[in-house]
Amino acid sequence: METSITILGGDLRQCYTAEYFRTLGWQVTCWHTPKFPFHPGILSADSLSQAMEQSKFVLGPAPLTRDGISLFQSETVQPPCPLNSLWTELASHQTFAASSLSEEQQQTLQKKGCQILNYGMEPSFVEENAALTAEGLLAEVIRYTPFSLSSANILLLGYGHCGSAISALFRPLCRAVYLAEQDAEKQKAAKENGINTVSQEELCQVLPQCQIVINTVPSAVLEPGMLPLLHHSCHIFDIASAPYGFPPDTTRNCLLPYYRLPGIPGRFSPVTAGELIGRTIERMTEHVL
Repeated sequence: METSITILGGDLRQCYTAEYFRTLGWQVTCWHTPKFPFHPGILSADSLSQAMEQSKFVLGPAPLTRDGISLFQSETVQPPCPLNSLWTELASHQTFAASSLSEEQQQTLQKKGCQILNYGMEPSFVEENAALTAEGLLAEVIRYTPFSLSSANILLLGYGHCGSAISALFRPLCRAVYLAEQDAEKQKAAKENGINTVSQEELCQVLPQCQIVINTVPSAVLEPGMLPLLHHSCHIFDIASAPYGFPPDTTRNCLLPYYRLPGIPGRFSPVTAGELIGRTIERMTEHVL
């Protein structure tokens, strides 16, 4: 029996994920994904109900939503799809796959009787996606900064999977990488990899020396009173998910360039990132089919 999947919204990653599943022989239906020269065997639905009615699996975009109300769609030519409409259309026999889900969203799916595939928690996915994020971030940093990396000191906020991948890629290219991280085990791992960890007290001495700040933590690590201490030509790059690490008016208030960079793999490596999603879900569904 042919396995069926509906792929919703998102960016080009969703398109290449659709292509991947079609190569597996799955029946693939897309709705509100970006315009794309799809494989002729991939169906494009005219409505959400039509897209959902036949499929066993439903793949949400990454992230599922950016405003907490509507499904994330990178192309705004399509009308917004409220999440409530998606939950209404889901049936109990369907399995919903997403990179991450809030506790409220998981509870909604559980009440519907749906099975959940949280592929964003799979260790292999996390590691590979972090590497793609680091590569894309490097491209953005080179694009936006008017100075060479070899002349710059970097302050990295957070040493999770993305922070670790970023430090490994950036460290050979810049003058020094400083790390602000509260977790003792992560501090230890960073030191073993040659990263200069700094305490909260030491930040006041380090901030004026850094031309680049990279934030990976979805909360404020630097207190507002510390921001004036940053180097006068400092560029801030925020790759964290909402609520991010800096307020949206950082550029206006601090007179420093501030860039929020969500969805880096979808913009810089959509083929690789889409196939990664497909491979991860394929492995997970081996225990579901």
